[in-house]
Amino acid sequence: MKLKISRGGIAALVLTTLLLSACAAATPTEDPAVKITQIAATIQAEFTQNAALTPSATPTSEPTATPTMEPPTPTVAVVDVTPTATVRVDPQGSVEDKAVYVSDVTIPDGTIVKAGSNVIKVWAIKNIGETTWKTSYRLAYLEGVKDAKEMLYVYLPNDVKPGSSVQVTVIFTAPSSTGTHYSYWRLVNGDGHLFGEELSMKIVVGNP
Repeated sequence: MKLKISRGGIAALVLTTLLLSACAAATPTEDPAVKITQIAATIQAEFTQNAALTPSATPTSEPTATPTMEPPTPTVAVVDVTPTATVRVDPQGSVEDKAVYVSDVTIPDGTIVKAGSNVIKVWAIKNIGETTWKTSYRLAYLEGVKDAKEMLYVYLPNDVKPGSSVQVTVIFTAPSSTGTHYSYWRLVNGDGHLFGEELSMKIVVGNP
């Protein structure tokens, strides 16, 4: 193990050496000054070697704290949903007259007809109300294939009492274009108000 010597120790050692030299024989065989210089050089070399072997303290850098990023807060879309009330429409209308479809007397739905041919459609309708239908009542065109004469109304052939049925006839000319075609109609009372169930015809223009 190396001996660590301070500068104060060096001075003390040199002083001791001087005292010992003074107490030596009157006629020294070696120059004391030279001896002291050699001892001092040896001690200085030892001190320098110890200083070189002593590791210097290396400052340790403290770790830098890494900031932690908080996850983004999800954005929640707020949708204001207002419930819509379902309005039920009475298919009979708002008048006292009531009617229901009974049957297709002729030309059932899907009947194939030739382009340009006459189509005679007959519906059976029943009076389920408490009023009597007069001959001023009529079947009114709504949309689709029109009457052959492009009539918008077909009047009832006779009065119809409550609980009774009537047959109403409309004559069409089949369209020239092939495919499926529709026509929609509904009853109208003497005051011009629509009532009763909607009536329809569905034909297919092609080769019967």
